Amino acid sequence: MTEANADLPEPALEPRPITFAQYQALTPEKLELLSGYLIAPADSADERRRLLALLLVNVGLIEAVKLAPEVRWREALDRAHG
Repeated sequence: MTEANADLPEPALEPRPITFAQYQALTPEKLELLSGYLIAPADSADERRRLLALLLVNVGLIEAVKLAPEVRWREALDRAHG
């Protein structure tokens, strides 16, 4: 896990609950659509990343990977991890 992600909950394969403290610390005050991006402009992904981490914990990675074709996940893994 990178330093930027050190305080984010780590998703597991299966869904699990988050704590109220995580919810308060990591959920944006409100959802907005700004130039086609939720919460903040394209170059400010930190709030989206925090919200995504919470959602991935609640949904689980098995369900999350069903949202995109396998080839896209493999491409993303190659880009992220070499």
